[in-house]
Amino acid sequence: MVSTFISISKNKESGVQNEIYAFGVVLLKMLTGMKEYDERIPLEQKNLMEWATPLLTNKVNLGTIMDPQLQHNNHLPKGAFELAQLVSKCLQPTRDKNLSIEEISQVLYQCYQNEIISGRP
Repeated sequence: MVSTFISISKNKESGVQNEIYAFGVVLLKMLTGMKEYDERIPLEQKNLMEWATPLLTNKVNLGTIMDPQLQHNNHLPKGAFELAQLVSKCLQPTRDKNLSIEEISQVLYQCYQNEIISGRP
């Protein structure tokens, strides 16, 4: 975890953007069920963020990296792809338009609502 925050300070602006990046790291760990340096990550990749971030924007790839315990009969839960896209946005080292806490809250709430509607609170 220490190395995550070191890389944040090297690659990100201070303040809220650091917090958004760190939150993206936490969400990615929850989504994949992996640690930052996990034995399941290919050796040529340095860490979870480097390996997984490009895979978050494709539903097929998302199914391969998502924690199987979060899937429903090998299907992605409603809102999983939206959550993955949010994680990807949080982890971008540079953005033309900064992601706001309000936008993050809205996406998370929508993902939660999708799960409630589908019958999985």
